[in-house]
Amino acid sequence: MHNENRHFTLPNIISFARICFIPPFVICVMQVQHHDFYRYIALGVLLIIGVSDILDGYLARKMGETTNFGKYLDPIADKLLLIIACILLSSATLWPGPRFPVWVLVVILSRELFFSLGVITAFVTVRRRITWQPSKLGKLTTFLQITAIIAVLLGNHISLDTFLILWFLVAGVTLISAINYTYMGVRQL
Repeated sequence: MHNENRHFTLPNIISFARICFIPPFVICVMQVQHHDFYRYIALGVLLIIGVSDILDGYLARKMGETTNFGKYLDPIADKLLLIIACILLSSATLWPGPRFPVWVLVVILSRELFFSLGVITAFVTVRRRITWQPSKLGKLTTFLQITAIIAVLLGNHISLDTFLILWFLVAGVTLISAINYTYMGVRQL
């Protein structure tokens, strides 16, 4: 059952609250260079965001409160967190290390930009909204990207070899996901 007429459903409020937790996450990340314990507070805020992401999806399905608004709000909340976290955690000025390599950041940002431009282009040229169902590959990509963020936050406890494997895995799956979403989008046109 879809509840298309209501925007302020409980799952949508939880998704919006996730966006509101991004500024405290940013503040904690920026404070790590002054006090290392903020690393763990940032991790706690990230955990709250992650649990709320699982909760809003579960409630939307369980309560029959999936909405078009929620279908856009949920991924926007995810993408905002991922992009902001990756940018902050790759900055030599803001983050003491270990850092996201710039090339991994470029792969992640390129996928998100390419995806967004594809949706806008399809809408403008064909005047048709493309529907995107999250694929298992897309969910795996998000999971690996969040895992990489957690690894960087816990970086003082993780080996360089583990980071190298994680970077190549994240970049590879992100690229494959971009190709997959492009293929799915072209098929809908």
